[in-house]
Amino acid sequence: MDVTPDTPDTATLHDDVEKKGLSELERTDEALLKREGDHGIKRDLPPRVVSMIAIAGTIGTGLFLSSGSALTSGGPVGAFLGYTVMGIMVGCMMYCLGEMMCFKPNVGAYIEMGATYVDPAVAFCMSWACMMQSCVCIPAEISAIGLLAGYWDKNTDHLAGYIAAGVVAVALITVIPVRWYGEVEFFFAAVKVTALIGLIIFGIVVNTGGVPGSSYIGGRYWVHEPFNDTFLDLKPVSKARFLGFWQVMTAAGYSFSGMESLAVVAGEAANPRHTMRVAVRTVFYRVVGLYCLSILILGLSVSQHSPDLLDAVNAGGETAASSPFVVLCRQVNVKVLPDIINAVVLTSAFSSANENAYAVARFTMAMARQGWLPKSIFLYTYNGVPIAGALFASAMGCLAFMSCSEGSNQVFVWFSNLDALSAMVLWILICATYTRFHRALKVQGIDRRNLSFRSWGQPYLAYMCIVFFSLVVLFNGFSSFVNGFKVSNFIASYITLPILFTAWAGFKIVRRSKVVPLESIDLSGGPAKALIGTAYDK
Repeated sequence: MDVTPDTPDTATLHDDVEKKGLSELERTDEALLKREGDHGIKRDLPPRVVSMIAIAGTIGTGLFLSSGSALTSGGPVGAFLGYTVMGIMVGCMMYCLGEMMCFKPNVGAYIEMGATYVDPAVAFCMSWACMMQSCVCIPAEISAIGLLAGYWDKNTDHLAGYIAAGVVAVALITVIPVRWYGEVEFFFAAVKVTALIGLIIFGIVVNTGGVPGSSYIGGRYWVHEPFNDTFLDLKPVSKARFLGFWQVMTAAGYSFSGMESLAVVAGEAANPRHTMRVAVRTVFYRVVGLYCLSILILGLSVSQHSPDLLDAVNAGGETAASSPFVVLCRQVNVKVLPDIINAVVLTSAFSSANENAYAVARFTMAMARQGWLPKSIFLYTYNGVPIAGALFASAMGCLAFMSCSEGSNQVFVWFSNLDALSAMVLWILICATYTRFHRALKVQGIDRRNLSFRSWGQPYLAYMCIVFFSLVVLFNGFSSFVNGFKVSNFIASYITLPILFTAWAGFKIVRRSKVVPLESIDLSGGPAKALIGTAYDK
């Protein structure tokens, strides 16, 4: 087994351990990671920006728009439970990912983790999953920009113009230096968080009857209509309630997709082990907390039987009127706030598109590092921007023009389904990769207590996530079989699975890759403190 580190980090550090002491050793280890990143990229993202980038990428149209259909599908309690359960499980997945990315931060993210800890074929499958997810999300969010602009401009002939503006704007943001990109996303994230907090407070005021002309609502909807008893006209009521709750899982999965892309930022984060450790914790609590609290307040304040909400959802949500936040404003006759909400949602869609374009540009670099794409992908500007990947990501935004012929909503729904399923498959593979990483640490004698970041309840937490996400993926298209088989819904629900299986099987056949034995997994490049006394300590 070749365990010689590919960098001089641990050897150099060990030579100085007696002279400097362990605390100085840890500081030196961090200093090595503060230098210029892989392949010319720059570690120019400070800690305050890293956390907000992940928030900006996660809080998009999913919460503001898809939560309306979640409320009508599951009822207030079903929607809250669906988002809460999914949020907790995604948080557990993020802790698994956080331990791996703090162990060895790099631009390859989970693609490189899969190749190192499991099998290159699994990493290739992961690359397809994350590329499908992010590449699909870019046009989905740009399509949403056209949808949201239609709230003010009813002329559908202008849709192409709004989409073109979105494509150009995303392309410009993608090619600017990463430190400026970080500041742009920091601003958008601050707007989103501020707006959500304001909407939560407004919802509380509405619920308690604080708006002139409104009455006290309290927990009326939770008590009298907690679940959707008529979901898809299913009988008995217990089946309708459970499947309505289960339907919310897909919407929640789409809303939380993108949180895992925090690992991509590790390659350009300053002092990455400390930065990413803090980011994993703060992003989980902020995003999941804001999502669940928002759904809670909406469920308490907006009836699942609201005519405005039902009309908007049944009509396909062609404007931002499908947002339960806008419905909340309308039911208390607040005239100005819906326009402000629509503007915030529009900026959210734009910000989320930017974050996914950033991720695609870095994913292409990760694939090129593995030899799956031409080395020309490593072409970057003097500011460290991978220009080839950035241009490819910008080109993906042009898929949003499909909405001009079929209607913004239909394309948005299809893209949302593909994005959610790709994300959950990727989460399964991330957790499976972690189980191998966890076992390799034990086999090679590396004490997890010395890691920069150590998640709790492992490896059982990872196994629980694998089972949960697998069940959601397997049964996410159940509605295709209710009241007659619906081919289009079935394809949208499961098309991702054969694509990813083909990618994995094709790689296995062509490259004849094998699972890396636990004792042969390369764990070099980890925290110096953790590697002392191991085979990598030379």
